[in-house]
Amino acid sequence: MGNDGGSIPRRSELVREKKKDEKADRKNQLQAMTTNCSLSKRPLRQPIVSDALGRLYNRESVLEYLLDNRAFGDGSQICAHIKGLKDIKTLQLKDNPSLNKHGSRDSTSLVAGREEAEEARFVCPVTMKEMNGNLPFEFAWSCGCVFSAMARREMGKASGSGNVNGNGNGSGSGDLDAVAECVVCGQSVLSDDIIPINSQDAQVLDTLRSRMAERRRREDDERKSKKAAKKTKTKTKGKRGREEAEQEKEQGEEDNV
Repeated sequence: MGNDGGSIPRRSELVREKKKDEKADRKNQLQAMTTNCSLSKRPLRQPIVSDALGRLYNRESVLEYLLDNRAFGDGSQICAHIKGLKDIKTLQLKDNPSLNKHGSRDSTSLVAGREEAEEARFVCPVTMKEMNGNLPFEFAWSCGCVFSAMARREMGKASGSGNVNGNGNGSGSGDLDAVAECVVCGQSVLSDDIIPINSQDAQVLDTLRSRMAERRRREDDERKSKKAAKKTKTKTKGKRGREEAEQEKEQGEEDNV
Protein backbone atom coordinates (compact mmCIF):
# COMPACT_ATOMS: atom_id res chain seq x y z
CA MET A 1 0.00 0.00 0.00
CA GLY A 2 1.26 3.47 -0.75
CA ASN A 3 3.47 2.36 -3.71
CA ASP A 4 0.66 2.09 -6.27
CA GLY A 5 0.13 5.80 -6.63
CA GLY A 6 -2.99 5.78 -4.47
CA SER A 7 -3.53 7.58 -1.19
CA ILE A 8 -4.56 6.21 2.18
CA PRO A 9 -7.52 8.11 3.66
CA ARG A 10 -6.93 9.60 7.06
CA ARG A 11 -9.08 8.61 10.03
CA SER A 12 -10.71 12.06 10.18
CA GLU A 13 -11.80 11.67 6.55
CA LEU A 14 -13.30 8.24 7.24
CA VAL A 15 -15.22 9.63 10.24
CA ARG A 16 -16.59 12.49 8.14
CA GLU A 17 -17.72 10.11 5.42
CA LYS A 18 -19.40 7.85 7.98
CA LYS A 19 -21.29 10.77 9.53
CA LYS A 20 -22.29 11.98 6.06
CA ASP A 21 -23.64 8.53 5.19
CA GLU A 22 -25.52 8.28 8.49
CA LYS A 23 -27.10 11.69 7.92
CA ALA A 24 -28.17 10.68 4.42
CA ASP A 25 -29.63 7.40 5.71
CA ARG A 26 -31.53 9.23 8.43
CA LYS A 27 -32.92 11.72 5.94
CA ASN A 28 -34.07 8.91 3.63
CA GLN A 29 -35.64 7.10 6.58
CA LEU A 30 -37.60 10.17 7.65
CA GLN A 31 -38.81 10.77 4.11
CA ALA A 32 -39.95 7.16 3.87
CA MET A 33 -41.73 7.37 7.23
CA THR A 34 -43.51 10.53 6.08
CA THR A 35 -44.75 9.09 2.79
CA ASN A 36 -45.38 5.42 3.66
CA CYS A 37 -47.61 3.60 6.13
CA SER A 38 -45.56 2.42 9.12
CA LEU A 39 -47.48 -0.86 9.16
CA SER A 40 -48.00 -1.92 5.54
CA LYS A 41 -45.07 0.08 4.09
CA ARG A 42 -47.40 1.09 1.27
CA PRO A 43 -47.78 4.77 0.23
CA LEU A 44 -49.97 6.77 2.56
CA ARG A 45 -53.45 7.57 1.29
CA GLN A 46 -56.48 9.15 2.90
CA PRO A 47 -57.79 8.53 5.47
CA ILE A 48 -54.44 8.72 7.27
CA VAL A 49 -54.18 8.15 11.01
CA SER A 50 -51.53 8.40 13.68
CA ASP A 51 -50.99 6.77 17.05
CA ALA A 52 -49.94 8.43 20.29
CA LEU A 53 -46.27 8.05 19.29
CA GLY A 54 -46.67 10.07 16.10
CA ARG A 55 -46.33 7.19 13.61
CA LEU A 56 -48.36 7.44 10.40
CA TYR A 57 -50.63 4.70 9.06
CA ASN A 58 -53.25 4.08 6.44
CA ARG A 59 -56.47 3.62 8.38
CA GLU A 60 -57.36 0.53 6.39
CA SER A 61 -54.05 -1.08 7.39
CA VAL A 62 -54.76 -0.50 11.08
CA LEU A 63 -58.24 -1.99 10.68
CA GLU A 64 -56.71 -5.01 8.98
CA TYR A 65 -54.22 -5.37 11.83
CA LEU A 66 -56.94 -5.12 14.49
CA LEU A 67 -58.91 -7.87 12.75
CA ASP A 68 -55.82 -10.06 12.42
CA ASN A 69 -52.60 -9.08 14.19
CA ARG A 70 -50.75 -11.56 11.98
CA ALA A 71 -51.71 -9.69 8.81
CA PHE A 72 -48.35 -7.92 8.85
CA GLY A 73 -45.17 -9.75 9.79
CA ASP A 74 -43.79 -7.11 12.15
CA GLY A 75 -47.14 -5.66 13.19
CA SER A 76 -46.84 -6.73 16.83
CA GLN A 77 -43.48 -4.99 17.06
CA ILE A 78 -44.64 -1.78 15.41
CA CYS A 79 -48.05 -1.16 16.92
CA ALA A 80 -48.67 -3.60 19.76
CA HIS A 81 -49.88 -0.55 21.73
CA ILE A 82 -52.80 -0.10 19.33
CA LYS A 83 -55.63 -2.07 20.92
CA GLY A 84 -58.57 -0.38 19.22
CA LEU A 85 -59.75 2.63 17.25
CA LYS A 86 -59.53 4.82 20.36
CA ASP A 87 -55.73 4.45 20.13
CA ILE A 88 -55.50 6.19 16.75
CA LYS A 89 -56.46 9.64 15.51
CA THR A 90 -57.61 10.54 12.01
CA LEU A 91 -55.41 13.37 10.75
CA GLN A 92 -56.62 16.59 9.15
CA LEU A 93 -54.03 17.16 6.41
CA LYS A 94 -53.82 20.00 3.90
CA ASP A 95 -53.11 18.88 0.34
CA ASN A 96 -50.09 20.39 -1.37
CA PRO A 97 -51.53 23.02 -3.76
CA SER A 98 -48.39 22.88 -5.89
CA LEU A 99 -49.22 19.37 -7.09
CA ASN A 100 -51.62 18.83 -9.94
CA LYS A 101 -54.17 16.02 -10.10
CA HIS A 102 -51.45 13.64 -11.34
CA GLY A 103 -49.30 14.28 -8.27
CA SER A 104 -46.55 16.22 -10.05
CA ARG A 105 -45.45 19.77 -9.28
CA ASP A 106 -47.02 22.72 -11.02
CA SER A 107 -44.24 24.89 -12.48
CA THR A 108 -46.07 28.06 -11.42
CA SER A 109 -46.35 27.04 -7.76
CA LEU A 110 -44.99 29.30 -5.04
CA VAL A 111 -45.26 26.75 -2.21
CA ALA A 112 -42.20 26.82 0.07
CA GLY A 113 -39.94 23.85 -0.61
CA ARG A 114 -36.84 22.75 -2.45
CA GLU A 115 -37.29 21.93 -6.11
CA GLU A 116 -35.11 18.82 -5.90
CA ALA A 117 -36.92 17.43 -2.88
CA GLU A 118 -39.29 14.48 -3.20
CA GLU A 119 -42.80 15.61 -4.01
CA ALA A 120 -44.71 16.15 -0.76
CA ARG A 121 -48.44 15.44 -0.79
CA PHE A 122 -49.18 17.66 2.19
CA VAL A 123 -48.16 21.05 3.55
CA CYS A 124 -48.52 23.02 6.76
CA PRO A 125 -51.72 25.09 6.42
CA VAL A 126 -50.08 27.97 8.30
CA THR A 127 -46.55 28.25 6.83
CA MET A 128 -47.15 26.25 3.61
CA LYS A 129 -43.94 24.34 4.33
CA GLU A 130 -43.96 20.91 2.72
CA MET A 131 -44.35 17.81 4.86
CA ASN A 132 -41.54 15.71 3.37
CA GLY A 133 -39.55 14.64 6.43
CA ASN A 134 -37.05 17.50 6.24
CA LEU A 135 -38.88 19.70 8.76
CA PRO A 136 -40.54 18.73 12.06
CA PHE A 137 -44.32 18.42 11.93
CA GLU A 138 -46.82 17.82 14.71
CA PHE A 139 -50.52 17.21 15.24
CA ALA A 140 -53.03 17.93 17.99
CA TRP A 141 -54.60 14.77 19.41
CA SER A 142 -57.87 16.51 20.30
CA CYS A 143 -58.69 17.70 16.76
CA GLY A 144 -56.25 15.85 14.48
CA CYS A 145 -54.95 19.01 12.79
CA VAL A 146 -51.43 18.69 11.35
CA PHE A 147 -49.01 21.64 11.28
CA SER A 148 -45.30 22.38 11.28
CA ALA A 149 -43.40 22.90 14.53
CA MET A 150 -42.38 26.27 13.07
CA ALA A 151 -46.03 27.35 12.95
CA ARG A 152 -46.53 26.42 16.59
CA ARG A 153 -43.40 28.30 17.62
CA GLU A 154 -44.34 31.43 15.71
CA MET A 155 -47.96 31.38 16.88
CA GLY A 156 -46.76 30.76 20.42
CA LYS A 157 -44.47 33.79 20.28
CA ALA A 158 -47.27 35.93 18.89
CA SER A 159 -49.63 34.94 21.70
CA GLY A 160 -46.93 34.85 24.38
CA SER A 161 -47.87 31.29 25.35
CA GLY A 162 -44.64 30.14 26.93
CA ASN A 163 -41.61 28.37 25.52
CA VAL A 164 -42.47 26.41 22.41
CA ASN A 165 -39.06 25.90 20.83
CA GLY A 166 -38.36 22.86 18.69
CA ASN A 167 -35.02 21.45 17.65
CA GLY A 168 -35.69 22.01 13.95
CA ASN A 169 -33.83 18.86 12.89
CA GLY A 170 -36.65 17.41 10.82
CA SER A 171 -37.40 14.61 13.29
CA GLY A 172 -40.50 16.19 14.73
CA SER A 173 -38.94 16.08 18.18
CA GLY A 174 -39.59 19.62 19.36
CA ASP A 175 -40.51 20.16 22.99
CA LEU A 176 -43.97 19.28 24.20
CA ASP A 177 -44.89 22.41 26.20
CA ALA A 178 -48.53 23.38 26.58
CA VAL A 179 -50.24 25.61 24.03
CA ALA A 180 -53.51 27.44 24.44
CA GLU A 181 -55.16 26.43 21.17
CA CYS A 182 -54.64 24.59 17.90
CA VAL A 183 -52.85 26.83 15.40
CA VAL A 184 -55.11 25.57 12.60
CA CYS A 185 -58.67 25.33 13.91
CA GLY A 186 -58.36 27.29 17.16
CA GLN A 187 -59.72 24.48 19.33
CA SER A 188 -58.40 24.38 22.88
CA VAL A 189 -55.76 21.71 23.45
CA LEU A 190 -54.39 20.09 26.59
CA SER A 191 -50.73 20.14 27.55
CA ASP A 192 -50.25 16.58 26.31
CA ASP A 193 -52.22 17.04 23.08
CA ILE A 194 -49.29 17.97 20.83
CA ILE A 195 -47.74 14.88 19.21
CA PRO A 196 -44.50 15.20 17.18
CA ILE A 197 -44.73 13.21 13.93
CA ASN A 198 -42.06 10.53 13.41
CA SER A 199 -39.83 11.71 16.25
CA GLN A 200 -36.50 9.91 16.48
CA ASP A 201 -35.67 11.38 19.89
CA ALA A 202 -35.64 8.60 22.53
CA GLN A 203 -36.47 11.02 25.34
CA VAL A 204 -39.45 12.44 23.46
CA LEU A 205 -40.71 8.93 22.69
CA ASP A 206 -40.46 7.98 26.37
CA THR A 207 -42.48 11.08 27.24
CA LEU A 208 -45.10 10.18 24.62
CA ARG A 209 -45.38 6.63 26.01
CA SER A 210 -45.90 8.03 29.51
CA ARG A 211 -48.57 10.41 28.21
CA MET A 212 -50.25 7.58 26.31
CA ALA A 213 -50.45 5.55 29.53
CA GLU A 214 -51.78 8.56 31.43
CA ARG A 215 -54.39 9.27 28.73
CA ARG A 216 -55.58 5.66 28.88
CA ARG A 217 -55.80 5.81 32.69
CA ARG A 218 -57.80 9.04 32.45
CA GLU A 219 -60.15 7.54 29.86
CA ASP A 220 -60.65 4.42 32.01
CA ASP A 221 -61.50 6.59 35.02
CA GLU A 222 -63.99 8.60 32.95
CA ARG A 223 -65.58 5.41 31.62
CA LYS A 224 -65.92 3.98 35.15
CA SER A 225 -67.40 7.25 36.41
CA LYS A 226 -69.98 7.30 33.60
CA LYS A 227 -70.84 3.66 34.26
CA ALA A 228 -71.27 4.32 37.98
CA ALA A 229 -73.39 7.40 37.30
CA LYS A 230 -75.59 5.44 34.90
CA LYS A 231 -76.00 2.66 37.45
CA THR A 232 -76.95 5.16 40.16
CA LYS A 233 -79.41 6.85 37.82
CA THR A 234 -81.02 3.51 36.95
CA LYS A 235 -81.28 2.56 40.61
CA THR A 236 -82.80 5.93 41.49
CA LYS A 237 -85.25 5.66 38.61
CA GLY A 238 -86.26 2.17 39.73
CA LYS A 239 -86.76 3.31 43.33
CA ARG A 240 -88.83 6.27 42.18
CA GLY A 241 -90.94 3.97 40.03
CA ARG A 242 -91.66 1.66 42.97
CA GLU A 243 -92.60 4.59 45.18
CA GLU A 244 -95.01 5.91 42.54
CA ALA A 245 -96.54 2.48 42.14
CA GLU A 246 -97.04 2.12 45.90
CA GLN A 247 -98.60 5.57 46.12
CA GLU A 248 -100.97 4.76 43.26
CA LYS A 249 -101.89 1.46 44.94
CA GLU A 250 -102.59 3.19 48.26
CA GLN A 251 -104.66 5.82 46.48
CA GLY A 252 -106.68 3.07 44.82
CA GLU A 253 -107.36 1.34 48.12
CA GLU A 254 -108.55 4.61 49.68
CA ASP A 255 -110.91 5.17 46.74
CA ASN A 256 -112.39 1.70 47.20
CA VAL A 257 -113.10 2.39 50.84
